Formats: sequence, structure tokens, C-alpha cells
Amino acid sequence: MSPPPYFFHVDLDAFFASVEQLDHPEYRGKPVIVSGMGKRGVVSTCSYEARRFGVHSAMPKLKAMQLCPHGIFLPSNMPRYYEKSKEVMEIFCRYSSDVQRMSVDEAFLDMTGTEKLFGPVEESARKLKKEIFSGTGLSVSVGVAQNKYIAKIASGFSKPDGLTIVLDKDVKAFMESLPLKDLWGVGKKTRERLESAGLKDTKTIANVSENLLKSLLGEASGHFLYSAVRGIDPGFFSNVPAEKSISNEKTFEHDIYDYDILENILFDLSQELSYRMFEENVTSRTVNIKIRYGDFRTVSAQATVDDPVNDSQDLFQRLKMLLAKKYEKGNPVRLLGAGLQNITQGRFPAQKELFESGREKKRSVEEAVYNLTKKMGKKIVTKARQLNTHADTDDKKY
Repeated sequence: MSPPPYFFHVDLDAFFASVEQLDHPEYRGKPVIVSGMGKRGVVSTCSYEARRFGVHSAMPKLKAMQLCPHGIFLPSNMPRYYEKSKEVMEIFCRYSSDVQRMSVDEAFLDMTGTEKLFGPVEESARKLKKEIFSGTGLSVSVGVAQNKYIAKIASGFSKPDGLTIVLDKDVKAFMESLPLKDLWGVGKKTRERLESAGLKDTKTIANVSENLLKSLLGEASGHFLYSAVRGIDPGFFSNVPAEKSISNEKTFEHDIYDYDILENILFDLSQELSYRMFEENVTSRTVNIKIRYGDFRTVSAQATVDDPVNDSQDLFQRLKMLLAKKYEKGNPVRLLGAGLQNITQGRFPAQKELFESGREKKRSVEEAVYNLTKKMGKKIVTKARQLNTHADTDDKKY
């Protein structure tokens, strides 16, 4: 008889800000906000001290400054964050042979059948948390459940440094006890529509028909919600073979309506992917994006060109074109993802050009900056896009 499935969703607590507080003890206990440094900057992550002022990720920096004028605003240091992320991911791989990395700061671990190695799920989860803290100085929150959707919700249930286990027999009670705002994937507009119809909590929603939910919210949203309140995995977190692609995605605490904010987030995703590309010594000619809208529709697009991706700016320009193509103006976005598909180990040469374009030099410079920043443990160079305030700065160099 096969053992029952168990998944851990492990989420690094306020990751970028926590790394800054780890590296700079003088920041501990203070509101740290990691963001782009220009007026167009967007909050990437903020410490829990900053969250008490209402600051959250994907918020415009100017709004964060209004809410938390005494906050410590820092530029992102992606090589350092990636270095710490890699340390954590290596620990994950000691506990599971199936680690699904969702982004630089979260992953699913398939822990099915590992009880003989690590003990019962609570014991293994506590061991994992302890090893991560002692090995990296960072805290994580862990959700444990028999499917990924419930594990994802559970990991956010008692942050920071949380552990929430939802056994199969407890799923119904757990889901019905959730405030509607904690039901993953349900945004503010959806909650307002449900509450106006008298459906103000998950227990009430679980007692109505799927057809009623579809009539209120539409086909996709109604089906999702009918399944979600019952703890049925909607399949959002399907595995992608790691040897064929690398990807990163960000789910927003609040739906995003502003296209400029989405572009800024895509820029950060491009940097994260380029560092993984350098670190893992891979390359690709195919890039892709994923957009999940507020009505739960998920759209994707990809593009393949002759030349391989060269550097983060090259990757950003390709992804930006796909975003412009697939974005539906006025439709709120709750998730944005980006990736490289059909990756190849090592580097393969770009087509020879009649006139030297500087591609190789750009990549060499960016790799050198990445390696130097990783070695020094601090930000060495800031991209022009992170400093400037005008949209026409996208093509500026270091």
C-alpha cells in the first residue's frame, strides 16, 4: 500500500529584508524596505516591522515612504539573495528528492514516504526549520498538507517562523475556519462580490452550489472557489521538469492594476533568472511569461529567437515584449511569472554579426558584477533602471 502524499510548502520569512537584517545587525528590529530606488520604484520585500505600517510587496515606493517615513529603504542585492536562497535550497534537497522551486524564496517539497528517514511529519518539519536557521541564519514558515494548495495556505497561517500541519482528517475544519481574506487566490474584488451576496465566510460558501458561485463570479472563478473551500487542489502548482526549464513567479498580496508596477516586477524577475542562468551555467533561446488575472484565468506566451539570452537586460527586453502582448488593460493581475525554456547546459555562441554589438562584453560585465557582488556580500553596482524616474531609461547600461 502506497504511503499517503505529504507536501511541505516552505516560505522564507520576509526574505530580502531578512537577509539585509542578517548582514547588517543595526537594521534588526527596524522597518527595512527593499525596493527600486527611483520614484518609479516598487517594494520587493519589507520586514515585519515595516508591515505594521501597512507596507507590503508590490506597493509603489512613494506610497511606502508615506506610510513609513522612517523606514530604511535599500536597493535589492540580488546576487546576495540568490546566494542565501541557494544555501536554503541545498538543505531542501537533503530532505526530498522532489523539490519544486517556485521562486527565490519559496518551494514545495514532496515528503511522501520519508517518515522512515526523518520521522513523523511534525518532527521532520521542525528538523528542517532548525537546520535552515542554524545553517543560514534565516527563518522559514512551513505548511504541511496532503496537497500543495492547502500546504501553501498553511505556510502563511502563523508567520513568521511558523509551522502549521493540516492532516487529511482536519481539512474540512481547517478550510471552514479560514477568514475569507486568508483563502489563497481570492482577491479583494472577489471578496467584495461574495460579501455583497451574503457569502462572508468560507463555511457559508462551502454550503452553496457550484452553479451559484459561477453565476456570481464567472465560470473559472466559480469553479476555483467551489474547489478551494473544500481543500481541493486546483492544480496551480504543477511541476515543470527542472532539467528543461528554470522559472520564477511572484504572487501578489494585493491584485496589481498598474502596468508600470508589473514592468518593475518583471525587471526583478529578469535579474533573478539571469543570476540562476550564470550560477547554473545554462542558456536558452526561448523565454516565457505567465500571467494570472483576478478572475483566475491564466495566460502564457513564449518567444524563441536565433540568439540565446545574453544578460538580464536582454532577457528583460524579451519578456517585456511578451508582457505587452498578453496584458489586458484594466484587468487586475494576481501572479506574474517568467522563465527560460528548453535550457541548454553551458553557453552556445550567438550568430556572428557584421558589426560588433557588444553582446559578449555586456554578458562578461554582468557576470563579473554578479561574481564580485557575491564575493563582497554587498551591492556593488545599481542598474540605471533602479535609479531613474523616466520610462526611457530601460536601455541604459551600467
